[in-house]
Amino acid sequence: MNKSIYATELSANDSSAKDEVGALRVVDSKVYRYVRVEDSALAVGDVVEYSDTSGYEVTKDRAGGSSLGRIVAGVAIGTITDAYYGWIQVSGLNAYVKTDGGVAAGDPLTPHATADGQADTAVSSSTAVNTEAQVFGYALSTDTATTTPNSIAVLSCL
Repeated sequence: MNKSIYATELSANDSSAKDEVGALRVVDSKVYRYVRVEDSALAVGDVVEYSDTSGYEVTKDRAGGSSLGRIVAGVAIGTITDAYYGWIQVSGLNAYVKTDGGVAAGDPLTPHATADGQADTAVSSSTAVNTEAQVFGYALSTDTATTTPNSIAVLSCL
């Protein structure tokens, strides 16, 4: 088995690319991707979407940013400055996904329609905008905090 060597830590916040942009990294059964952040700085737990067709630029700015097709790219695992490079989680258990305060354990999660960087329960209805095709994971716990965004554990299915 080959072992990859990376120039950066998972906590990277690089002003220029130090690893191959788009590179995947597996650590403790979790998968991470090295990306460039667009539109707005990221914080731990932000849900991010692709912001260009390369698949290597991401944004949390869903409400007014450059999200393309509302496709989830992953979840921020640390602080990454706007226009900088760093690692996001794309698969595995994440205990810090930001939610809107209305998520129950077992709910399928999609990016929130209007709240940047947050997840919401997927909708499947004949009288609403369906979001079940955008599911990126399942809530392992229920929102319990009285402030939003809340943080819950999510098992990713990306």
